[in-house]
Amino acid sequence: MGPVARTHARPPYSPHYTNAVFRGWYDFGGGSIADMGHYSLWVVFRTLKLGAPVSVEATYSSACTLVDQVSTKIKNDYSFPLASTIRFKFAARDEFGPVDLWWHDGGMKPPTPEELYEDNRELAAEGMMFVGDRGKILAGFLIEDPQLIPEKKMRAYQGSQPAPHQRRDRDEQPRAFTDWIAACRGGKPSEAEFLHAGPIAEAFNLGAIACRVGKRIEWDAQNMKITNVPEANKYLYREYRKGWEL
Repeated sequence: MGPVARTHARPPYSPHYTNAVFRGWYDFGGGSIADMGHYSLWVVFRTLKLGAPVSVEATYSSACTLVDQVSTKIKNDYSFPLASTIRFKFAARDEFGPVDLWWHDGGMKPPTPEELYEDNRELAAEGMMFVGDRGKILAGFLIEDPQLIPEKKMRAYQGSQPAPHQRRDRDEQPRAFTDWIAACRGGKPSEAEFLHAGPIAEAFNLGAIACRVGKRIEWDAQNMKITNVPEANKYLYREYRKGWEL
């Protein structure tokens, strides 16, 4: 499943389509979340047993121009916004209750939690925040160095509990590559096998679609269909060039 636009002729090659910027074009990517979200939120999906969301909604930046001295929104039918916030709603599953997952990119951060005001701190440029019934945890982009906030709560926890489990550091990521090579050679499946990658890819492509249609979408995962915005279903499948079909 991959969102794609077909509202204009196929453009010629350009260096602006390569490397990190490919993700921003409807023709080639799914936006920032379809790039960075997979490895940032992989452990969250696995640990909380998240599957497909039941609904997704997005708010995002836009650009304007002057038409007859009046500010007019520019229609963009070719690329994802420079900044966005996407909300995924997941239903209860197994021993877990419903979960809301929020994604912020392009410098759009969530509101500073009151706990950081107490510590005279601000949210970092990137990271992750877990909001639960009994408090909040801040961590790095890959859930490294998780900390209860405010600091006094973390100090109290450290004084009464064993040291919390630490995510492996970014410098240790090459292990993921060796695990993958071992799986290709007949070893046990790697952590990134398709059975685990499917749900997170499904969710983030729906996030990309929500950015494109500008409406909350409700998802019927069983039938692979958006139920409340019928016109959005055209973005679920890619139109392949003749001879390149799958």
